[in-house]
Amino acid sequence: MQDMYGMRAASRKALIVSCLAVAVLWWAVAAWAGSVSDYAGDMVSLDAAGKVENTSRLFFSGGKARVEIPAQEDMGPMVIIVRPDRKVQWMIDVKARTYFEQPLDEKALAGMNRGGAPAMPMGESTVKEEPLGSEKVNGYDTRKKRVTVTSRMMGHARTSVSTVWTADEFDVPLRERGETGETEEFRNIKVGAQPAALFEVPQGYTRSKNMPGMPDMSGMPDMKDMPGMPDM
Repeated sequence: MQDMYGMRAASRKALIVSCLAVAVLWWAVAAWAGSVSDYAGDMVSLDAAGKVENTSRLFFSGGKARVEIPAQEDMGPMVIIVRPDRKVQWMIDVKARTYFEQPLDEKALAGMNRGGAPAMPMGESTVKEEPLGSEKVNGYDTRKKRVTVTSRMMGHARTSVSTVWTADEFDVPLRERGETGETEEFRNIKVGAQPAALFEVPQGYTRSKNMPGMPDMSGMPDMKDMPGMPDM
């Protein structure tokens, strides 16, 4: 039973990390389409009441991307670096001083063009957009639109609706609000060259076989071998 709980917790962490990685990849590809290629800013997460829940730091330079993510969901602080030029993505565990290397999926890169949305891990998605006019956000002219995403994963379909504000300069959304009012807002934007070292694995870090926050699963039994588990 303890092994089962461990597997469930590990699976939850893996999904969280995977979703974060997909979001960062989307930001990196979206940044190619903007007129500004080198900039940095804060991606602020707000609850439905407008209270700040956490803040991630984003850096972009010539198609490369770096996101510094604060500790959350029983995981320590993490850094994700996307290098399309090397076709690789690194997930860095700051506390453990380790990094996990993952090749980029060229099909996913090709499919994430301007105005698109990230596909969930192991799934497919369709996107419908409805223009809602224009507004100023943090001093920038933006296009406001309603985005409906239908994701299909493991035989199940899920539809989500959000309102998105995008600017020509960046194309990383300056604001995105979900159906229940939670909001992601890109603030404190500073345009300019970014240090090259931000997009490299720090010296002295050790390569890991596991994603950040994930235990070594090599000794755990397969779910199909556990008593009472249905065949998959």
